[in-house]
Amino acid sequence: MILGMIIILILVILARKSKIHTSHFIWWAPLLLLIFMFAFFPTLIDRLGELFTVSYPPIIIIIAGLGLLLIKVLINDIYITKNELRYKKLAQKTALLEKTINEQAEIIQSRTNSQN
Repeated sequence: MILGMIIILILVILARKSKIHTSHFIWWAPLLLLIFMFAFFPTLIDRLGELFTVSYPPIIIIIAGLGLLLIKVLINDIYITKNELRYKKLAQKTALLEKTINEQAEIIQSRTNSQN
């Protein structure tokens, strides 16, 4: 329960300082609810263990946590890849624009030199 409160406090501080986006905060909210639920109702995990026929029920929390972390890592990789592609396209467009600007500046310079 203390761990859940610490995580909530950290997330709220990060959200208020705009260090974490609201959509990311919303992703963590269900996880925090689960932490509180298992903290207030510890027998719930025992019931889940019986339901899934697991001899050591707390391992369910660890496996579920690892699964959620893997999903989160995959989502972050997709996001990073998408941003990298955007940055490459922007860099290419910027290079083309700089080339065009330089060519136009040369044309203007040559016209001004020819008029003198």
